[in-house]
Amino acid sequence: MAQVSPAEARAGVAARTAARAPGPRIDKVFDLAVPGPGRGIPVRVYHPEGAAGVTMAIHGGGWLMGNLDSFDSVCRHLANDSGLAVISVDYRLAPEHPFPAALEDVWAATRWVAEHGHEHGLPSSRLTVFGESAGGNLAAVVCLLAREHASTRILAQALVYPATDARQQRASMSAYAEGFMQRTADVAYAFRTYALDHGVPPTTWKLSPFLADDHSRLPPALVITAECDVLCDDGEAYAQKLAEAGVPTTSVRYAGMLHTFYGMRGEVGAAALAQRQVADMLSAAVRAA
Repeated sequence: MAQVSPAEARAGVAARTAARAPGPRIDKVFDLAVPGPGRGIPVRVYHPEGAAGVTMAIHGGGWLMGNLDSFDSVCRHLANDSGLAVISVDYRLAPEHPFPAALEDVWAATRWVAEHGHEHGLPSSRLTVFGESAGGNLAAVVCLLAREHASTRILAQALVYPATDARQQRASMSAYAEGFMQRTADVAYAFRTYALDHGVPPTTWKLSPFLADDHSRLPPALVITAECDVLCDDGEAYAQKLAEAGVPTTSVRYAGMLHTFYGMRGEVGAAALAQRQVADMLSAAVRAA
């Protein structure tokens, strides 16, 4: 990612998406534009019949690539495996729209679903969030924001190899710096392009949720990491932070896996297992509510 232009990176995502098998059929799939800061935010709704709750799904891509289509298969499998309605958010991307544009879009979409989702037949009083990589960062921050807003109650959070600390100082950053698909240079480039080159200090909690002052009273969490990933320690440190604050937390490291394995269902056996693990956790949280 650090060695190509954003346009080239996005073209690569589109090519990989086209080469992968589509996800399962869902009863109702439709696109909406929900109100956001200065524009309508595109979202895609996957609504299986009899859905018991809703999951906000936030794609990865270093805050500078990824879209509704690139996350379509993951979202279809999540809706099918969990029985929950899934809402994928097409947030604005850097460098055209740096921090906090992506966060503003995801937070606005989450609040809109919580307050107005029922108008589209969605069971949005039972709300969960799921994010992958940069999307895991955004999902974690959304849970911190929602804690302060009584109108937006989130029942559970599933974070897949989330980026949680823009200081980029943990051991996995050097242990897997080269040769394991995503490099340390790519993570540094993503943080710079999204926020750091725009004057945002790395200690800002809305960029680095690990550094928030308080992690108590957050939704129960599932944190999935990949062993051979520069972000492995980021995710596990965040899981430990949540657990120390009294948040029910499960942390699972997938041995031998690389960053992006989660989306490789049909190619990597661990991907299907991890996707079902997320689906089961979110579904259980909704049904227990």
